[in-house]
Amino acid sequence: MRTVGQVLKEERERKFYTLDEIEKATKIRKELLEALEAGEYSKLPPQTFVQGFIKNYGKFLKLSQSKLLAIYRREFSELKHPPRVLDSFKDPIEKKKFKLTPTRALGGVVLGLVIIFFVYLWIQYRFLVGGPFLEVNQPVDQLSTTSSVVQVVGRTDPEAKVSINNQEVGVDTFGRFSQEIKLIDNISNIEISAKSKKGQVIKIERTVFLKK
Repeated sequence: MRTVGQVLKEERERKFYTLDEIEKATKIRKELLEALEAGEYSKLPPQTFVQGFIKNYGKFLKLSQSKLLAIYRREFSELKHPPRVLDSFKDPIEKKKFKLTPTRALGGVVLGLVIIFFVYLWIQYRFLVGGPFLEVNQPVDQLSTTSSVVQVVGRTDPEAKVSINNQEVGVDTFGRFSQEIKLIDNISNIEISAKSKKGQVIKIERTVFLKK
């Protein structure tokens, strides 16, 4: 006589469903579906849960739930297949307490020192080789405007010198700068440059179209 698991599996395969699709539709974990189809009741939770699984599984496959439960009751015997509650049902997430040991503390200190060392190297490399940081927020490139005045707003390293169209502008303690530029031509190129203490220069250009 076929088991309820065999009936469900045969119907599932006949309708070309995968266990992943059944899991998604019924919200029953794949490992439990596999155990149900294989008749491995020792891997399943108590009867009440299993009967619920069978109902949901059968409903999805459009099978008679009452017939499936009748097959299940005939084949199932608590003496032959003592059910047990899965560990994942009792405590699905095992909580492990972190314990600080001298070895871990020493490892954390060493790791922190290594990170600091590499950050220091990166900063030194940036100052010695790379140019200063420069960001221009306004105006955007290829801006079209009817105003003859645009605001140039940006940010750089606090110690850098900023020039807009070769005219030096002020930088605050956070490296921010803002300057109004008067547009004369229909097409204006605005050059923003930042110069570090080491002499490295980085430039950004913006093109603005004046509509008259």
